[in-house]
Amino acid sequence: MGERSHDRQLTEARTAYTAAVFRLLKAMDAFNASAFPLDPGSGTDPVPWSRKHVAIAQALETGWRDVLRTRKAWDGLRREWQPPHG
Repeated sequence: MGERSHDRQLTEARTAYTAAVFRLLKAMDAFNASAFPLDPGSGTDPVPWSRKHVAIAQALETGWRDVLRTRKAWDGLRREWQPPHG
Protein backbone atom coordinates (compact mmCIF):
# COMPACT_ATOMS: atom_id res chain seq x y z
CA MET A 1 0.00 0.00 0.00
CA GLY A 2 2.88 2.37 0.73
CA GLU A 3 4.15 2.03 -2.82
CA ARG A 4 0.77 2.88 -4.31
CA SER A 5 0.53 5.83 -1.98
CA HIS A 6 3.93 7.04 -3.14
CA ASP A 7 2.92 6.55 -6.77
CA ARG A 8 -0.15 8.63 -6.13
CA GLN A 9 1.95 11.34 -4.45
CA LEU A 10 4.28 11.39 -7.47
CA THR A 11 1.33 11.67 -9.85
CA GLU A 12 -0.19 14.51 -7.84
CA ALA A 13 3.17 16.30 -7.63
CA ARG A 14 3.68 15.99 -11.39
CA THR A 15 0.15 17.24 -12.01
CA ALA A 16 0.73 20.23 -9.71
CA TYR A 17 3.98 21.04 -11.52
CA THR A 18 2.34 20.74 -14.94
CA ALA A 19 -0.51 23.02 -13.85
CA ALA A 20 1.97 25.57 -12.50
CA VAL A 21 3.88 25.54 -15.80
CA PHE A 22 0.60 26.05 -17.67
CA ARG A 23 -0.28 29.07 -15.51
CA LEU A 24 3.21 30.54 -15.98
CA LEU A 25 3.01 30.10 -19.75
CA LYS A 26 -0.38 31.82 -19.75
CA ALA A 27 1.12 34.75 -17.81
CA MET A 28 4.09 34.86 -20.20
CA ASP A 29 1.72 34.97 -23.18
CA ALA A 30 -0.13 37.88 -21.56
CA PHE A 31 3.21 39.64 -21.00
CA ASN A 32 4.25 39.12 -24.62
CA ALA A 33 0.95 40.50 -25.89
CA SER A 34 0.90 43.51 -23.57
CA ALA A 35 3.70 45.78 -24.84
CA PHE A 36 4.86 45.84 -21.22
CA PRO A 37 7.08 48.93 -20.75
CA LEU A 38 10.32 47.68 -19.20
CA ASP A 39 12.36 50.58 -20.59
CA PRO A 40 13.03 53.02 -17.77
CA GLY A 41 12.39 55.98 -20.06
CA SER A 42 14.60 58.96 -20.75
CA GLY A 43 13.66 61.21 -17.84
CA THR A 44 13.79 60.78 -14.09
CA ASP A 45 10.35 59.13 -13.96
CA PRO A 46 9.88 55.57 -15.23
CA VAL A 47 7.49 54.74 -18.03
CA PRO A 48 4.16 54.23 -16.20
CA TRP A 49 2.60 50.82 -15.77
CA SER A 50 -1.13 50.36 -16.09
CA ARG A 51 -3.17 48.25 -13.68
CA LYS A 52 -3.10 45.55 -16.36
CA HIS A 53 0.71 45.67 -16.44
CA VAL A 54 0.87 45.31 -12.65
CA ALA A 55 -1.53 42.35 -12.76
CA ILE A 56 0.61 40.69 -15.44
CA ALA A 57 3.79 41.26 -13.40
CA GLN A 58 2.11 39.75 -10.33
CA ALA A 59 0.93 36.75 -12.35
CA LEU A 60 4.49 36.21 -13.59
CA GLU A 61 5.87 36.44 -10.06
CA THR A 62 3.30 33.98 -8.75
CA GLY A 63 3.81 31.74 -11.77
CA TRP A 64 7.56 31.44 -11.28
CA ARG A 65 7.17 30.95 -7.53
CA ASP A 66 4.64 28.15 -8.11
CA VAL A 67 6.79 26.46 -10.76
CA LEU A 68 9.80 26.48 -8.44
CA ARG A 69 7.79 25.28 -5.42
CA THR A 70 6.02 22.45 -7.25
CA ARG A 71 9.18 21.30 -9.05
CA LYS A 72 11.07 21.19 -5.75
CA ALA A 73 8.28 19.11 -4.19
CA TRP A 74 8.17 16.72 -7.15
CA ASP A 75 11.97 16.36 -7.23
CA GLY A 76 11.99 15.71 -3.49
CA LEU A 77 9.44 12.92 -3.77
CA ARG A 78 11.42 11.29 -6.57
CA ARG A 79 14.73 11.50 -4.67
CA GLU A 80 13.44 10.43 -1.25
CA TRP A 81 11.60 7.32 -2.38
CA GLN A 82 13.04 4.01 -1.25
CA PRO A 83 11.66 0.89 -2.92
CA PRO A 84 10.06 -1.59 -0.53
CA HIS A 85 12.28 -4.51 0.36
CA GLY A 86 10.56 -7.78 -0.32
